[in-house]
Amino acid sequence: MRTVLFTAAIIAATAGTAAADCNAEIEKTKADWAALKLEPGSKPSSIEKGVRGHEHITAAVTSMRIHLHEAEELCKAGNEHEALLHVNVIRAFLDLPEFQHPKSHLYLYKKQ
Repeated sequence: MRTVLFTAAIIAATAGTAAADCNAEIEKTKADWAALKLEPGSKPSSIEKGVRGHEHITAAVTSMRIHLHEAEELCKAGNEHEALLHVNVIRAFLDLPEFQHPKSHLYLYKKQ
């Protein structure tokens, strides 16, 4: 019985940490994105310009907003790995450093 309770406590603690990591990475990405100070374009084909030479087509920035929304929804649903994949797409697009997934996500990779 003790083993079952101990295992349940570890699983609950790990799940909470993964969601916290997911939310933390999303919030960090939002802050990094805001720091770029992109000026919105008037048309989807216009260029949004920001600090440090950042220039992105408005339609692509809109696409990244969709990725951000999807990441937030996946994180809320407990799909941390998938949410962080969306966050890494955003970070790569905005030329921000990517992050490593937690070791707990390695279960998705099965070496043949």
